Amino acid sequence: MSDTRPRVDPNAVTETLEVLLDRRDRGETCTVEDLVELLPIDAEEADAVVAELHDRGALVSPTGPLELTEAGLELAVTAVRRHRLTERLLLDVIGLDWWKVHHEAERWEGVVSADVEAQLIELLEDPGTCPHGNPIPGSRNRPDQSDAVRLDEAPVGPVRVVRITETLEADDEALQLLEGCGFIPGRDAEVKQRRDGWIEVAGSVRDAALPPHIATHTYVRPT
Repeated sequence: MSDTRPRVDPNAVTETLEVLLDRRDRGETCTVEDLVELLPIDAEEADAVVAELHDRGALVSPTGPLELTEAGLELAVTAVRRHRLTERLLLDVIGLDWWKVHHEAERWEGVVSADVEAQLIELLEDPGTCPHGNPIPGSRNRPDQSDAVRLDEAPVGPVRVVRITETLEADDEALQLLEGCGFIPGRDAEVKQRRDGWIEVAGSVRDAALPPHIATHTYVRPT
């Protein structure tokens, strides 16, 4: 019998592994429905990605809460580490615009070997996070982000931007807005007020009003 599943996009596999690894690190579960909500894929694509990962021995089961096997954890750590190191290379060395590095790094999927990965770690001095503030698995410089809170839950006042979640990394329009006002990881900013779910902020470049879908996927540290 022929396989009627749609072709699986390798980038969707990596993004799924990013979500599963993040949820695992946070002690949270993840379902196929969660993937559809968090990633730019529909239900059919999500089912196909999950089925492929299960076929590769990366998931305990393709239904219910999605749990990585030991082999799946190793696969996720390697894929996510290489993706995030590539993002750092594109920003820190090549000088690509911050909002572009995620999609550009996706084009490098499967290209970074173990030898190249080792050289990237040495060249970049083992960075702790990707340009979006997400921790790089295996880094000796991985930061403690336990005190970070979602922007939509942050108190009014000064903050430091900590992390942009994987969900927003695929949203070019959202990233351009964040970069344009200077509300990106590592920058000091200010939460000015909330209005109908929108958050008015003073970024390091200019003021901006951030919509709810950005506020729920941006983490800050009150200062």
